[in-house]
Amino acid sequence: MIKHIYKIFLFAGILHGTVLLSSCNDFEELNRNPTTAAKVNPNTQLTYIQLRTWGDWGPNYTYFSYISSFTQHLQGEWNNVQFGGQYRRDNERTKILWDNTYQSSIKNIVDVLSNTEDEPQFRNVRAIVRIMRVYYYMILTDIYGDIPYFEGGKGYADRNPTPAYDLQEDIYKDFLKELKEAENELNEDGGIVTGDIMYEGDINKWKRLANSLRLRASMRLVYVDPALAKSEVADVLSAASGLMNNSENAVVKYLDINSWEGTEIRRNALAQSWRSRETYPNQFICSVFWNYLKDTEDPRLFRLARCYEEIPAAENNPFARVDLTDEIMALMGWNLFQPCEPGWFWYNRWPSGYMSPTTNSWIAKACRPQVSNDFLRGDVPGVIYTYAETQFLLAEVAVRWPDLISVTAENLYANGVTSAMNFLLNYKVKAYSNNEISNYLTKNPFPSESEKRLKAINEQLWILHFNNPPEAYSNWRRSGYPELKPSGEYGAVTIESQEIPRRLNYPLDEARYNKEELDKALERIGGFDNWNAKVWWDKK
Repeated sequence: MIKHIYKIFLFAGILHGTVLLSSCNDFEELNRNPTTAAKVNPNTQLTYIQLRTWGDWGPNYTYFSYISSFTQHLQGEWNNVQFGGQYRRDNERTKILWDNTYQSSIKNIVDVLSNTEDEPQFRNVRAIVRIMRVYYYMILTDIYGDIPYFEGGKGYADRNPTPAYDLQEDIYKDFLKELKEAENELNEDGGIVTGDIMYEGDINKWKRLANSLRLRASMRLVYVDPALAKSEVADVLSAASGLMNNSENAVVKYLDINSWEGTEIRRNALAQSWRSRETYPNQFICSVFWNYLKDTEDPRLFRLARCYEEIPAAENNPFARVDLTDEIMALMGWNLFQPCEPGWFWYNRWPSGYMSPTTNSWIAKACRPQVSNDFLRGDVPGVIYTYAETQFLLAEVAVRWPDLISVTAENLYANGVTSAMNFLLNYKVKAYSNNEISNYLTKNPFPSESEKRLKAINEQLWILHFNNPPEAYSNWRRSGYPELKPSGEYGAVTIESQEIPRRLNYPLDEARYNKEELDKALERIGGFDNWNAKVWWDKK
């Protein structure tokens, strides 16, 4: 598999270069049609599309600067306080997700779909790419709102540089259609898929992923169009192929590479971002997240977060830092763990500290819990969708519409918690003892009242999506849980908002190159690019 990834990566680079060369004057003597790109095996492009999900460093720049701060998973590092914690808009940080997704991922998706329309041997590849198309576009529309969708990514193929901004309502309804059609299109006669690094061409697993993504999309609509949400969920649950099972987590596999090259997509870029360009990592756990896990005695707490002392031998090598977590807990107790509050830099409100017998030095900064080293390796999986998410969403279905499902919400919730905790074993965290998970469920029983059940389910989704920032942000806005307070309520400075923003601003380049269509989208949210305006499905 590793050799396969290297091989596909090289071919994908050739594809990207070939497309660019078609507009270079130096090659005019080749007498090539300047509107025609080289045709590459769609399997090659499929691998490239999958690797970019979490291998592209650009979108993760947006995630750690804004999204993980908005969801209050992280706080303290300069970028996630300066921008996401204190609510400063910065075009470079908000546009890179938009630019990179459209210009690379969506462009390759459009190319595959254009080139496979009449080629039955690539029917399964085509169906998988349609599923990936929904995945990418769901991130874009959930974060920005109305976006170019039906005409998106077709500037090269259709010579249309000003695509229309489509209503999010229309986009979501097309998501539901596309996922259902793609699931039906997958067939044993649709050709062998060789470029799939997620499920290695297993079309039955892709069918179940398509259904699971349709469940996610349907549940987005529970407050804006509950009738459609229920109807779609009922249809998903009737699908013969079923939903994702416990051995089918949809993840992208990466290599353990440490690289900041913009073209390097073979390593997990979220892990790369958390590892940091600095001498030492500075991705600190937000106090809101820390305290929730602490107060519920969640065994994930010390698997997600650790306290590290920086020593000279660990410069540019985070794995050589001294882990003082257990020492702090044993000697000093909970009070010395001092996570960063929303809107505050790690060096504000300097930790009180203690004298460490391990390092024989005074410890202060290390009292700030950080993202565990287990999540900083380049080969950690990139999360698309997990079995735990299906269980939590089905638990919510059981609470809202018990007539649609025979399994109880209690059982689905317990399944979700168990699988969410066990999913972390993919990151090589410390194994759970025999009773850790069952004790947690006993100490935190599933509530009996409906709204409290919804709260418990979606707070678990918040924990689950710690390493999937765009989904954490979307589900928080969809459900209203957890009930997060803005940074100002923690005494922090806030600049361009007094509440947690509900979307990101469109890139400034859109006002220059696609102003007419952009203006139509802005009119629908009050006439200006308001990042406190709610997207269509956000009604909580």
